[in-house]
Amino acid sequence: MSKLALCLAALSILATTAPAQSDLADRLTIHGSINVGYGKSDGLPTFGIDKDGSTNYRAVALQFGYKIDDNDRVVTQFLHRVNGTSPLNAAEKDFAPIWAFYEHTFDNGTKVKLGRTPLPRGLFNEVRFVGTLLPFYRVGRVAYGETLEQLDGVVVSKPFDLGGFRLETYGFAGGFDLRAVLAGSSGSTVYQARQENSYGTQLWLNTPVDGLRFGGYAHSFAGTPRLSLPDSLRGDRSWTWMGSAELVKRLGFVRGELTEFYSGERRSVGSWYTQAGFTPTEHWTIATEYQEMKMTIGLPAPIPAVTIPASKEITVGVKYSPSANVAFKLEGHRVTGYDFDIAVPTIIPPTAPPFVAGIAPASRAHYLLASVAITF
Repeated sequence: MSKLALCLAALSILATTAPAQSDLADRLTIHGSINVGYGKSDGLPTFGIDKDGSTNYRAVALQFGYKIDDNDRVVTQFLHRVNGTSPLNAAEKDFAPIWAFYEHTFDNGTKVKLGRTPLPRGLFNEVRFVGTLLPFYRVGRVAYGETLEQLDGVVVSKPFDLGGFRLETYGFAGGFDLRAVLAGSSGSTVYQARQENSYGTQLWLNTPVDGLRFGGYAHSFAGTPRLSLPDSLRGDRSWTWMGSAELVKRLGFVRGELTEFYSGERRSVGSWYTQAGFTPTEHWTIATEYQEMKMTIGLPAPIPAVTIPASKEITVGVKYSPSANVAFKLEGHRVTGYDFDIAVPTIIPPTAPPFVAGIAPASRAHYLLASVAITF
C-alpha cells in the first residue's frame, strides 16, 4: 500500500507540473549566435588583425526572452567578444549583458521598451552579431564601428500603413557609451566616454516594391560630466545622423549607408559604405563592399583644422550557407589611409606661412579573414 501511495503521489505531482512545464516552454525562448574566425594581415595591424595572424577572433551572443503575457515580455542578451589583437579588447567585458529590457505592446501596435535596449540605428545595429544574416564577418565598419550598440533608456515604436507604403517610426531617449581606438605618436589608446541626455528618432519607409526600403536616423547627445560644470567649461552637444537604402531580391542585393558625427557645428567624422551581392543559388553569395571615412583633426591655433581621408577599404568575399543556421565565409580586404591599430604618419606640421598643415602619404594594408557563423 505504501508503494501504491508513493506512485499515486508521484503521478499527482507530474500531473500538476506538466502544464507548468509546457507553459514555460511556450513562454521562454533561447537564441544564440556564434561567430569565430582567423585573420592575417600582410603588414600594418587593422581591426585586430596583424602580420602574425590571429585565431583569437569571436563574437558570441546568447539571448533569453520570456513572454509574460500576450502584450508583455522581457529580453536579456549577453555578449562575449574578442577582436584579435585590437586595443579595444581592453574595453570589453568578458561576458556582459548588452540588452536587458522590458517590452509592452499596445493594442494599436505601439511598442515601448524600457531598460538596456537595442539602439534603433541603421540596417544592422540589431543583428550585427548574427553572422548568418551578414555577407561578411561584419559590415560597414566605418559606419558602425564597435560602439553605438545599445541605449539605456526608452524606445517607443509604431508602424503606419500608408496605402502601398509602410512607415515604421521610432523615438528614443537615454544614455549610452562611446568607444574608439585613437592612434597617437606614443601608441594606441582606447577612447571611452559616457553620453547622457540623448534623444533621437529612426524612420523606415518600406515601399510597394518588394525588398526596397529607405531609412533615416538622427540623434543628439551630450558628454558627461556637463551640467554639473560651470557654463564656461561645458562642451557642446553632439549629434549624428544616418541615411540608409536597401534593395534585396532573390538573386542579390544592393545597399548603402551614409553617416556623419558633429561636435557642435563642426563635423568631426563623415563616412559611408556601399555593398552589393549576387546569390546564384540559395547556398552561395558573392559580395563586395566599398567604404570611406573622413576625419577632421583640430590643430593648435592659428593652424586651421585638417580633414584627412582616414580610411578607404575594399572588400570581396564569398559565403557558403549549407543551411539557414550555418555560414562559412572567406573575405579579402584592402585598407588605405591612416586608421590602423598603431600610429602611422598623418599630419605634416607647417614650417612657414601661411601655416597650413599637410597630410602624409597614406599607409596601406591587406588582410584575409576566414570565419564560420552559427545560429540556434
